[in-house]
Amino acid sequence: MSPKQALTNSLLMFVAATCVVLIVKALPQSPQAAASATAAAGGAPLQTSGGAPTLAVQDGVKVYYLHGNTRCPTCRTIEAYAQEAVQTGFAEELNDGKIQWQVINYESPGNEHYATDYEVVAPNVVFAKFSDGKQVAWKGLPEVWEHVGDKATFVQFVQTSLREFMGGPQGRPSTAPNPARAAAESPQAPLPVPE
Repeated sequence: MSPKQALTNSLLMFVAATCVVLIVKALPQSPQAAASATAAAGGAPLQTSGGAPTLAVQDGVKVYYLHGNTRCPTCRTIEAYAQEAVQTGFAEELNDGKIQWQVINYESPGNEHYATDYEVVAPNVVFAKFSDGKQVAWKGLPEVWEHVGDKATFVQFVQTSLREFMGGPQGRPSTAPNPARAAAESPQAPLPVPE
């Protein structure tokens, strides 16, 4: 066998082995393998029920950053700013588990439902409230795209929106001043009557 034929055979064997690996990766995983892969990737803890993995849902608020396969610099900036907004504004709630931060690729196999569940057409920040293990409310923040050019405004927008979504600091409606509401609710002095 000539060196050229040996090299050709080696390359063909390498290509064949690569194809086998790709095919095996594309095959559906067993529930245990899927659970291990999700946990290893930093996902939420998994519980298995009847052999099928299900996400362990903790009561509180999940803050999702949902993105697709293509990640532009602006998308990455939105993720970074949103994560910073949650970490700096809600450190105690994150430690207590009342708020959870999760980054999800809604185009990954098995995650497509996030796009339809939360009406996502582009990367977005979404809040989802859970009670008794069930989602009871959600809110998308497509406005993050409008604020991405100003980090301080972006962070304040996400933090204010999350406080309002959670019902204020102690479970009450937000008491943050709203100039438009204050103007509408303040008593107006009577207009002078012309003589």
